[in-house]
Amino acid sequence: MFLSIYRKKDGEEILKALKNLKPSFRAEGECEIIASDNDGRVSVGRYRDLIVVMSDKAINAGSEPLNTFRIEFEKVEMGKDFYYGKYRLENDALSIETKKDTKKMIEILPPLLSEITVSRILISDASVKAEYLTKEETNIINKITEILEGAKSLSIMKLEELAFSVSSLKGSFFSSYMRYKDELEEISYSLIRAQRLSEKAGKLLYDEIEELKRELSILRQYESSFESTLNGVRDALDTIHLKLESLHRKEDLEMQRKTSSLQAAAAVIEFIAIFYYTLGIWSKYADLHSIPKWITFSLLTALSFLMVVYTEIFGEIIARRRIERKFYVVTALTALTILAMFYVTLFP
Repeated sequence: MFLSIYRKKDGEEILKALKNLKPSFRAEGECEIIASDNDGRVSVGRYRDLIVVMSDKAINAGSEPLNTFRIEFEKVEMGKDFYYGKYRLENDALSIETKKDTKKMIEILPPLLSEITVSRILISDASVKAEYLTKEETNIINKITEILEGAKSLSIMKLEELAFSVSSLKGSFFSSYMRYKDELEEISYSLIRAQRLSEKAGKLLYDEIEELKRELSILRQYESSFESTLNGVRDALDTIHLKLESLHRKEDLEMQRKTSSLQAAAAVIEFIAIFYYTLGIWSKYADLHSIPKWITFSLLTALSFLMVVYTEIFGEIIARRRIERKFYVVTALTALTILAMFYVTLFP
């Protein structure tokens, strides 16, 4: 007996290629038979997302199968024991010696061999992905090492470029890692189903399933390594962002210091300008020689200082769009200062 396993999408092509098949809707174990010939030598079934073709001789179904097994019920020498007898699987040739009804055994074989085939293919594909991810992992680790070693001396622009570069690497690596992780989960579920089917058949092919589980365990170790790398990338990006935040804060403080210095310088210039401008105007309308100099200096200093404060208060009013209490206080002090200047002018 030959058992060929195909993808579900090849179903129509298989049915066209195999002649003299009639529709059939019956269940044989966990496999649904959808077509068979009159004498039962060829039957086509469906198991999950797979098509299985069972025939008494090798056939050409028009599509390339995922795998083909040759199954013989015969006396087995040097085989492996299972509950109902012995079996030997070599190069996809399965020989079974059993005291159980072969019809019941045949019902188990299509889904069981399908799950083993799928697990083999996925494990092979996952191994290729693991090799690729390992190379990418090395590149990322080298990049992270470069960043962490130079983080103290690099400029903000260079750090931002490196952070963007690492984020891109992380995004690409993370996507590949998630596909790899999903594939491992699919393998795990497939092997769980295979083990359940094997136990139904008295642990037939149980050793082969255990070997696939060991291969999956090795792939899981890669998964742990990739997870650690992603955590390392996350920590490195956090370090870069903290460094950038520190540098930006330092720049802001430096800018504030320079701004404060400029504001102070502007206030001094404004004070001096108001002082001398007011002195020039006052001297035109009053005989300042008759007024004690300390009074003149005090009033000019007070008025100049209040005008500088006024400028700042008006700026706050425009920005906040509300008048605060200090505006009225400064206004009152300014009015008193001006009245004092009029008084000493009129009554020296």
